[in-house]
Order: sequence, then structure tokens, then C-alpha cells
Amino acid sequence: MKHIILIGFKHTGKTAIGGMLAEHLDLPHLDLDDLIEASHTAKKQEQLNCRQIVLQHGIDHFRNLEKEVLQEVLHNDKLHVLSVGGGTPLDEGNRNLLSEHRVVHVVAPRGIVFERIMINGKPAFFPDNGTDFEAFSDVWDERVPIFESIAHNTVENDGSIVSAVEKIISSFRMNPLEL
Repeated sequence: MKHIILIGFKHTGKTAIGGMLAEHLDLPHLDLDDLIEASHTAKKQEQLNCRQIVLQHGIDHFRNLEKEVLQEVLHNDKLHVLSVGGGTPLDEGNRNLLSEHRVVHVVAPRGIVFERIMINGKPAFFPDNGTDFEAFSDVWDERVPIFESIAHNTVENDGSIVSAVEKIISSFRMNPLEL
């Protein structure tokens, strides 16, 4: 049994698509960021979102927590649709874990993703060099090849969650991996 995992850059629609996909497949949907936040709250007795965890405790703490939670979810015998954060596949160990499952790369146009991200201000994972768009582009250029290297298929979120879900389900029919 393989989990269905949605990967991709921040704000490409992984969580929304994952929720609807799970509903269509009659499976539970999990968002790794929500699970990380819950785990952090349980361990540190403080309720923070992912950005706050990185800012207050550092990226290493966040990535270690992410890896631990990911391992717990993927070793669960109950099948899930799982949406993961954009940085999750950066770790080789995480990539190895993810690649054992059905991985869907969710994409959206670069400019639109940048605009969506910047609504909340410069994220903690952007490097400090150059303009915000240069920092974004550097991270984009680093991550997209990693996403592509482990994805079984790619779906473009053209703004219609229903359409993206239909494309994923159709790709499962065309390329049936063990689910």
C-alpha cells in the first residue's frame, strides 16, 4: 500500500488539491505542516506555526521535526493523501521515504506562486541576498529539479482545484502504480 503524496513549491495548491483528491478517493488527507505544528506544540508546550517555529527555534529544529513526523506518517499502515511542505524533499532521507510512495508534483506559474507567497511577506526560507524575487528564483531553481526527480507525475494547478484533481485521477488510470 502506497500513500499518495503531493509535493511542490509553497502556494501551488497542494493542500487544497490534496483535500479534494482524498475526498474523491475516500481517503483521509493530512497536511505535514499541520502535523509538524501539532508535534511541536506537544513537545514544547507552545503553539507556533511553521514559520514561527523556524524563526524561534531555527531551521535545523524544524527540519528534524519534519523528518520525524514524516517517518511516522509514512510508516502508518492506514493509507493517506499527504501534502508536504516545499522544503520536505530537500533532505535526501526524506526523498528516499517519499519516493517509495505515489508522488505527485503540483506546479503553478512561477510569477503567480511568487505573488501568493509575498502576500504574507518574505518567508523564512528565502535567502537574504538580492531582491525578494531573486531570492525566490534561487529557491525555485534549487527545488524544482528535486521535485521532478522523485515525482511519478506532475499536475498543473491552473486555478481549478477540480481540474487538477481530475488530472491526477486520470494519470492514475493511465499509469497505475500500486496504491
